[in-house]
Amino acid sequence: MKRKTLLTLCLLAVATLGTWAQGPNGSKTYYQAADGKSGAALKTALFNIISKKSKNLSYAELLYMYPTTDTRADGYVRDWYSNTTKFTHLDESCGNYGQEGDCYNREHTVPQSWGAPKADIMHVVPTDGYVNNRRGNLPFGEVGSIKYKSNNNYSKMGTCKTPGYTGQVFEPNDEVKGDIARIYFYMATCYEGTCQNWGNNVFTGTKYQPLATWVYNMMVRWSKLDPVDDVEIERNNAVASKDVQGNRNPFVDYPGLEDYIWGDKKDVPFSYDNYDSGDIVITQRVAQPVFSPEGGTYTDQVVVTISTKTEGAIIHYTTDGSEPTDSANVYSEPLTFTRTTTLKAIAMKDSLKTSYLQAATYVIKGNTPIEHGNEIDIALNNSLFGTNFKGTVSGGGNFSGTKEGITVTYSKGSSSNQYINDSQIRLYAGNTLTISSDIGEITDVEFTKDGGNDDKVLKASEGTVSGLVWSGLSSHIAFNVNEGSGHIRLSNVKVSIAIYNPEPMEGDVNGDGTIDVADISTVIDIMAGKFPDNLPAGTDPYLMADVNKDGHVDVADISYIITVMAGIPTAE
Repeated sequence: MKRKTLLTLCLLAVATLGTWAQGPNGSKTYYQAADGKSGAALKTALFNIISKKSKNLSYAELLYMYPTTDTRADGYVRDWYSNTTKFTHLDESCGNYGQEGDCYNREHTVPQSWGAPKADIMHVVPTDGYVNNRRGNLPFGEVGSIKYKSNNNYSKMGTCKTPGYTGQVFEPNDEVKGDIARIYFYMATCYEGTCQNWGNNVFTGTKYQPLATWVYNMMVRWSKLDPVDDVEIERNNAVASKDVQGNRNPFVDYPGLEDYIWGDKKDVPFSYDNYDSGDIVITQRVAQPVFSPEGGTYTDQVVVTISTKTEGAIIHYTTDGSEPTDSANVYSEPLTFTRTTTLKAIAMKDSLKTSYLQAATYVIKGNTPIEHGNEIDIALNNSLFGTNFKGTVSGGGNFSGTKEGITVTYSKGSSSNQYINDSQIRLYAGNTLTISSDIGEITDVEFTKDGGNDDKVLKASEGTVSGLVWSGLSSHIAFNVNEGSGHIRLSNVKVSIAIYNPEPMEGDVNGDGTIDVADISTVIDIMAGKFPDNLPAGTDPYLMADVNKDGHVDVADISYIITVMAGIPTAE
């Protein structure tokens, strides 16, 4: 049964795997192979260029790319269908919603149910989940009779008034209509030869012109009414990064290119470097920061340097999981991490666009405490033990109290003497005081001894002091009094704690201390964009699931876990 479960999980994961291909170099020579061509030949030449991607993303990976491709100026998710909410990347992605503003999801501008690819980030964009649900798989169009409208009338759904179609359509806002039109031109080009079969009254044409006439005419109109702007240019440049998808949308780089393929310029040769007396629209950007060494697992500590190839750029970084801005820490010297830390950085320079975000997690393991000398003071009186008992009783009995993760237990044992009052406790022969910790290892204990002129501090680490016996450095320490009929009076205790980094277990993705099928299920959930609810603040689930540390969450990570479960040594 277990073997069958593992096989089933692996087969489910295979569907999300991506492949690698050589991507563009980011310059205008990217389009050189299309030079001099026109009409259908130009479209095919562009298809041969843009269909090659440096990275075929998985559906789960899209959420991790949106901070690079679809972030508003205020740092929140760029929502293509609504403008009334502020979604935080990753934290507010979802599949469940009851109203507009609950969460955002991944919207296929060309619905997947039509046959479009699931994870091409050029056309899969973040949108309000509720509004996206109201669109469903309706075609884009211009609405006449409105049946639904989002907040501020930003988008709407209803009966189509666009000539050539009379069904229900979804109309996006004017400020993104041109963006969507150029996405549709991209899809018609990048998926030449297959997209004409996607149907639904939209993709019903030929290999050369797959868009239905009414759709093409509308998209040309939208493209001209909403021309290319800086936001669209930045997104195109972000998608073109080899770390995102590594291909470009030529209809953004060359506004009006659709006319050279299907319109009144289809007989005019295309010039990649002298386009209508203009140039390719690529905005200069500061080079992305580089971490050295890269994220990974290190023993005890790691020293990290940050650099950028852009001379004179200022690097801002965070280590608390937040997104860096121009008000974040300024990098000036190497950073030393002694505990597991997620580092994020951007680089900025006047007159240039801010760099793309760089992020990495450094997992620190080993035997060195990450915190020394944390001291917790505890008063040994009725406030701790919750009793007003004083005097002598027969038989055994315990009193216990906890403060800040430290538990103190006063065990009467067989002694007939037991005394706790508002200021102190008395330890008689046969009594035991036990101290234990839930938060780390106890490294030292100091008691304040009361009574007469012999008030003094007793340090457990000094061994036996006045009948107080130290039993060793551990998380459970007992002190026994052996003074005959005498006793020791104590008023408070100071416990010193050292907190250690846990030794990470290879393959324990869900952090439950075991490596089993549940970890494989967690990887598959993360691949599908479903993240555990109990992650510590600042934890990146994608990095957590990348158990083989190859930069991807895919079936290779599942194979890695199975290898660990089988007891087969993994390569360092």
